[in-house]
Amino acid sequence: MMTGLRTAFVAAMAAALFSAPAAMTTAVADDDAAAAKEPGCAKLGAYGNGWADIHNVCSYTISASVEVDGFDPSCIQIGPGGVGRIGLDPGDVPYYAYVC
Repeated sequence: MMTGLRTAFVAAMAAALFSAPAAMTTAVADDDAAAAKEPGCAKLGAYGNGWADIHNVCSYTISASVEVDGFDPSCIQIGPGGVGRIGLDPGDVPYYAYVC
């Protein structure tokens, strides 16, 4: 009887040990994917011909700009949790926002 319990315990522990790293790997991979998708405090908001909004999702003031095909516009300051509107050259389309 004791051998059967010991075998069941060892099998349960082995299953737990092998499944825990897989679960942790999945959680880390999901976090890394989200971070790689939108890193930093500056997030591109709405935009139109000649302007773009940048959201500061952090709790401190940042300087930020947007990436465009030509010369990137000068950086602007945006307060914590705020939105700043940056001017663009006509025809510029922003790809993403970034902290300067």
